Amino acid sequence: MRRFKQQKDTAVNGLKASIRVGDVDEDLIPLLEKINALEDYYTTSSCAGRISLLHDLGGKGFNRFLGKWHRTVTPEEVLGELKADKGVVWFMYEPPILHVAAGTIGAADDFIKTVREAGFKHSGIQSVKESRIVIEIMDTERIDAPVMVQGRMLVPEEYVKFLVETANAKLSRSRKKVARLEKML
Repeated sequence: MRRFKQQKDTAVNGLKASIRVGDVDEDLIPLLEKINALEDYYTTSSCAGRISLLHDLGGKGFNRFLGKWHRTVTPEEVLGELKADKGVVWFMYEPPILHVAAGTIGAADDFIKTVREAGFKHSGIQSVKESRIVIEIMDTERIDAPVMVQGRMLVPEEYVKFLVETANAKLSRSRKKVARLEKML
């Protein structure tokens, strides 16, 4: 348990430094602070969820984002970023994701039950080490849709507008789940 406490202190200090420089999604800060205030847990990484356009040029190291938003977006914002003459452009919505370390398997089990009750159904233990159990908290809702290939639109503008509307609705639902989890803790 001593090693867990040391790891928690290091992680919490790192989070505080990241918050000071603006590297943490503001929407998650109250939840992260609440989790880190609990004795048996600490957060290791997080994302509040995002809408993005990924320019797929053949794999990690080559791919790049044409647009990335941690908020709701307008169809015009997305359509304005759709510029690529090669590869595939994917419209994506990725739900919030958090990694939380627990000190014991019992604490991990209790936490998973709570996050699932809050609506994060795709959550579970990611890894088990001697000093900590890492829990991944994630929602089931996501969108991965190719919209452009080799500079040519695959779908009409109306479909991109539909994707944006759907992603915005999913992002709003996710924000409510984050707020619910915060209250439950």
